[in-house]
Amino acid sequence: MSNADSNVAALATQKDALPDRNLSVIGLFGSEGNMQALVRHGSGRVQTVQAGERISLGRIMAIDAAGLLIERRGEIGRLPMLVD
Repeated sequence: MSNADSNVAALATQKDALPDRNLSVIGLFGSEGNMQALVRHGSGRVQTVQAGERISLGRIMAIDAAGLLIERRGEIGRLPMLVD
């Protein structure tokens, strides 16, 4: 792993690097009908998720270009893609 790769990996997993959010969408990939997302937990752990999976906020109902649609306690909300 190069120094640049090591630096990116260290920053991406740095604990509490993203203020005021326990979970952030940091990337989206895949085809329109089969999208997946990279989510970063407040602890720094990065996870690949897809529709139907359960995460700390609830069940992922769908993933689109804007982020995740999550069902929690009978209501659906959006966790948007993180932007600068």
